[in-house]
Amino acid sequence: MTSQMSFGMSPSLSLIPLASGQSPLCGSLAPTTSDWSALNATLGGRLYYGQPWAKPCFSTYNGNNVQPNEQECRYVQENFFNNHSNFNLQYPMNAFNRLFFPVNRSNAFGAYAATQYEGCMSTGDSCVLDWLNPSNPEAFAPQQDCSHGGVSPLYIDVRKKEDVIAAFKFSRKQKVPLAIKNTGHDFMGRSAVPHSLGLWMHNLKYISHKLDFVAEGCHLTGQSALTFGAGTQFYDISDFTEKHGLQMVSGSDQSVGAAGGWAQGGGHSPLTPTYGMGADRTLQYKIVTPDGVFRTANACQNEDLFFALRGGGGGTFGVVLEATMMVSPKESFRVANINWPVTNHNLETVLGVFLDNITTIAKNGWGGYLTPSIGNLILITPKLEIDAAQGMMKSLVDLTTGLGGASSVTEVESYDEWFKGWVAGTMGSQDPVGLPIAFASRLIPAKNHETEHSRLELKDALMNAFANSAFSQLHITTPYGFNGTKGLDTSVHPIWRSVLYQVIFVNSWFWDATHADRALAFSQSTKAVNFLRDITPGSGAYHNEADIHEPNFEESFWNGHYPRLLEIKQKYDPEHILDCWHCVGWKGAKDPQYRCYI
Repeated sequence: MTSQMSFGMSPSLSLIPLASGQSPLCGSLAPTTSDWSALNATLGGRLYYGQPWAKPCFSTYNGNNVQPNEQECRYVQENFFNNHSNFNLQYPMNAFNRLFFPVNRSNAFGAYAATQYEGCMSTGDSCVLDWLNPSNPEAFAPQQDCSHGGVSPLYIDVRKKEDVIAAFKFSRKQKVPLAIKNTGHDFMGRSAVPHSLGLWMHNLKYISHKLDFVAEGCHLTGQSALTFGAGTQFYDISDFTEKHGLQMVSGSDQSVGAAGGWAQGGGHSPLTPTYGMGADRTLQYKIVTPDGVFRTANACQNEDLFFALRGGGGGTFGVVLEATMMVSPKESFRVANINWPVTNHNLETVLGVFLDNITTIAKNGWGGYLTPSIGNLILITPKLEIDAAQGMMKSLVDLTTGLGGASSVTEVESYDEWFKGWVAGTMGSQDPVGLPIAFASRLIPAKNHETEHSRLELKDALMNAFANSAFSQLHITTPYGFNGTKGLDTSVHPIWRSVLYQVIFVNSWFWDATHADRALAFSQSTKAVNFLRDITPGSGAYHNEADIHEPNFEESFWNGHYPRLLEIKQKYDPEHILDCWHCVGWKGAKDPQYRCYI
């Protein structure tokens, strides 16, 4: 069976045989078997064993012989490299398959978008398949051991606030670290903590809409808003808004949870140039703070916590159970789909025209992505009519069609229509998941585009950076052209208001890589982003998509907001029950829970 087996129901699922009255599921930590059983009873039987997603393919698990499960292994192999699809047609989604065959990585507790967090980077222990060919038997042959790695050995399927309160009480008494996990789409590994108790938020799924929502305790004019559970993903929201004639600022990956790290980290989107960031649009959170108190945070109560939750990062100030965000009526969009044959010369030529025009493009509400590896720039805007949109994009369309590409400016009836094309790969392409990802990023200020000299300098830096990354992408998803709030009531780094785009860089390694290979991937990503760091002093990085070795991360992620965020952290979590890599007030790399980082 998969990790959906309840604690205590099947002794055969014990990760390591019990001994001396202790539960070794958290290594040398204090809880006994009876301690875990008592917690399970408090939770109504929703304490589960966690395990790496690829375990069914292996014959040994943590050095012990186990029986592979051919059917489960085949499903994992067929879905290993990509968590973007919502279902696999080979397996009809009846009740059995929903339980035993997660529809994608985001629905499996032991799966992560960046697979290094399923294992242990520093030691090489892992339980992954060959992402180039998941059926490659060498990766899971009997001599290959499936190691538990960073997956929480036990986790709670959170369904209500009492579950989280019980987890905080247990953690405080037993000194067991907690890991908050939703979809696993976390490039910093903050939801993967070895020997931890996991809080799985994924099944808190519901959505409701109110035309006149007023945050609790406030006396304000009502606004159209969606209220949704912490496990609600963007594909859930996309389906809901399309059916109800609405649209919401949302991320570009349908598997991401809307209320978690995306919104709490700031939340950028192709709609951000027109409507602002996710943090700007958030009206209320329901949260359990580490002191075990269930709180409502909005502009009228627990205002300091509300400030921290809108940009300060997830997994730090408490466990969010519910969020409410503004929505607007559905509208049509103009879409510029710019394509060119992939060569370095073509990329450099297109990049030159792009840099000459991006400031005007951003001011007119265009948002989207430039992906060098496929020769594509996809941009959408609701602000311009079709003639004006075609006129603005004429130089890029003429250039790329002259290079042999197929480029156009068209219309779609809704954001959801574009979003489905993006997911399907017909209007740009999402970045891959299901492989180890050494990430780095940089926010590029508008001032770097003001002169011909600065644009040439930037173009050279970008081309050098691209040459040092296996995958790269420009995210034209900043609020530079947004005419609403300046974001002063959020904890998002103020630099977001004066940058035109984010650039990300990714390097990776193979399933049988050495420690040197893994370290090299991270150093290459750092080398790539350094070309941009050198010419953008005073800028920063998005802490959801940053280098795990980001220098001076407090300033890079939050700038002047950090001291206030640290005070709020101390107020609501004085015992420091919650901690995560490069989060506000983190304990530092020497803490045992970070031993698996490179």
